[in-house]
Amino acid sequence: MSGDESEGAPAHPLAALSPRTRVLLIWSGVAVLLVLAFVAAVGAVQRAFYSPAGFATSYVDALAARDVRAAMAMPGADPTPASLSAQGLPEKPSRELLRPDVLPHLTGIRVVSDDQLASGSHLVEVAARADGHPVTAKFTVRQTGSVLGLLPLWEFAKTPLTVAHIQVQHADTFTIAGHTLEPRAAEKQPADAFSVAADYLMFAPARYSLGHHSRYLTADTVAFPAAAGQRVPVAVDAQPTNAFVSVVQTQLHDFLDDCAKQEVLQPAGCPFGAVIDDRVQGLPAWSIVRYPPVTIQAGETGWVMPRSEGAAHLSVTVQSLFDGSVSQRETDEPFAMSVSKITLRDDDGIDLVVAD
Repeated sequence: MSGDESEGAPAHPLAALSPRTRVLLIWSGVAVLLVLAFVAAVGAVQRAFYSPAGFATSYVDALAARDVRAAMAMPGADPTPASLSAQGLPEKPSRELLRPDVLPHLTGIRVVSDDQLASGSHLVEVAARADGHPVTAKFTVRQTGSVLGLLPLWEFAKTPLTVAHIQVQHADTFTIAGHTLEPRAAEKQPADAFSVAADYLMFAPARYSLGHHSRYLTADTVAFPAAAGQRVPVAVDAQPTNAFVSVVQTQLHDFLDDCAKQEVLQPAGCPFGAVIDDRVQGLPAWSIVRYPPVTIQAGETGWVMPRSEGAAHLSVTVQSLFDGSVSQRETDEPFAMSVSKITLRDDDGIDLVVAD
């Protein structure tokens, strides 16, 4: 019975083929699968590494790894003076901040968009988080050729770097990521400049924090996002510390105390004095009863103290020219003073110029 069923079953389509033909068909199928797999692999590699988005992402991945050398080695990443000038950027910005220990910690890197421009270039926007803060950068990428006619090659058509124009107001240094930099060293400026500024190349996408702290000056931290291919203005505003005010106050007190030691009605070079029409007997005696409050402000070329009021006490014996009577005069003489220039010396000393 089983033998009859076996004889009645239809033969497999390949059974009628010769062994050679069957082997040929099998290997042809394998070849088709390999070709499809190769095409899919090429497509995946092209999307990941040989597409505009893949090229831009590779750059940001290098920054995330703090591999500055690899990032700058990518085609078009390291700008020349001519390419910067063509973009309307300063030709010779400082490279001091193109260093790995200044970069923030980049995570969550992703491509937001990839738009083809009329020129054929691509505008690729990449987003990430820099030390937990969201940041983005838009890179202009163009094709330069291909590998075997299959895998396109790309370069940055515009620099992916930021040019940060950093101005330090009322000081000559700023801090970033634990480093202290002097804009005066990056760009020539007058030695006595009250504010200094310089241009610095920096990586994007990123978020940087700048500040200033010294014995006499401090500035609130200024955080700014870097914008690829753009010049970003940043201002660090240094203001007096309590130590600065205290030292100026001490010097002014000493100055006024020295004035009070002069036993004359009009102490020379001092902001207070008195005019008495009667005859003075003996020597006048001065003392300070109220020192002018000290406030320090930024002037056009340096620190100044605006007009402030105080009072000096005069004790003197006088004889009336009218009736010859003698009396002891005790009066508080109000006065006002200002400081036209306060200079911070390199040795942490302070020089004052008291206004007339």
